[in-house]
Amino acid sequence: MFRTRIFVAGVVVASAVVLATAVPAAAHDELLQSSPAVGEVMTAAPEVVLLSFADEVLAMGAAVIVVDQSGHDWVAAEPVLDEATVTAELEPGMPDAGYELRWRVVSSDGHPISGVIPFTIGDGEPLTRTPAPAAAGSADTTNSTDPQSQGTQENQGAFRGLLIGMAGAGIAVAVLFLVSFLRRRKAATPRPGGTDITDV
Repeated sequence: MFRTRIFVAGVVVASAVVLATAVPAAAHDELLQSSPAVGEVMTAAPEVVLLSFADEVLAMGAAVIVVDQSGHDWVAAEPVLDEATVTAELEPGMPDAGYELRWRVVSSDGHPISGVIPFTIGDGEPLTRTPAPAAAGSADTTNSTDPQSQGTQENQGAFRGLLIGMAGAGIAVAVLFLVSFLRRRKAATPRPGGTDITDV
């Protein structure tokens, strides 16, 4: 019974560690949908762009731009935040071409997230560019719009949580063996004043 209680306690501790490490990985508010969507080919130029997040985002630090191949920003006004939704009005007369909707907001936990959404209007060629190399040691705060990239980040977080959980389970097993060893040793130690069977 004692060993069972020790094992159950170890499993509980390991599970708590896994949950504690998994929750922060998914804590930041993610982009749920956008208009235009990633890679969308629109028949006509939109009047506004819209971003919907999993939770309310902060007005501080919010930025939305829509650029073409030349780098011209077609956003006509400051972005408007309404709880978990961000909208930005666009200039009229956007020609058929490829564009990038680049956004940055601060999630409800105070962590900045950002992303890039490519889209095309009419028969325009999709916008292509070479990403700038990341600075060494810089923190990655991008909330990628690529599902494969998001899946990779989630898998890494789950794998890290699994490793920590296995470590917790290993510690629990070690504690179990240590307690069992000490109990056997205590049981084998003769009590003071006891009678030695060889003296009878």
